[in-house]
Amino acid sequence: MTMELPSLDTAAEPGTANRSRLYQLLGMAFAFPDEDFFTAIADGTFAAAVAGTCAGLPYDLGVVPRLDLQGSSIAYADFESEYIRLFDVGAAGPPCPLYGGVYIGDRMKNMEDATRFYNFFHLRMSPEMHELPDHITTELEFLHYLTFRETELRQQGGDPSSLLRAERDFLARHLCKWLPRMQARLAKQECPPFFPALVQFAIAFFTADHDYAAAAAGD
Repeated sequence: MTMELPSLDTAAEPGTANRSRLYQLLGMAFAFPDEDFFTAIADGTFAAAVAGTCAGLPYDLGVVPRLDLQGSSIAYADFESEYIRLFDVGAAGPPCPLYGGVYIGDRMKNMEDATRFYNFFHLRMSPEMHELPDHITTELEFLHYLTFRETELRQQGGDPSSLLRAERDFLARHLCKWLPRMQARLAKQECPPFFPALVQFAIAFFTADHDYAAAAAGD
């Protein structure tokens, strides 16, 4: 997706800025893992970043599951292989694909619905991107964008209600709708505990953020 986000004074609107940062962190976590990210989860750096960001949210998420590999002896090559097996490839497709349209009916209509959201905010899928409109990383990038713009607008004294409604509706029609169905599939797999913990945390965050956006929009 083509986005240009300027630098932002997160101290001015910490609640919304931390919501935006958490979407960004989750986008990193659900993307194909490189060695740098593996190191960050293995040594607890990623978990610390998530915990610090959660502490600044405008609501309480409760207990955050462990999002690290401390105490595990898994190597990067094995972690990468597990990601590929679970989410990326398979003889009949992976058991837990990261494409929302796989889980909620007509996939083409799902992608078209997501694309309408993106286009409304003048966003286009970048030719350099290899993911489709319904991939979780694309959807997370969009929510990172919306919450970033919301933070920026609040700093300027503007009315963020239209952005809040877009966040609420997109979450309800996409991530809040399909990720629990993917979680049910993942529960049937034997895999490193990081992946189920990540999905559990993401669902809790999406649900809480949907409710926050709905209440803040004032509809």
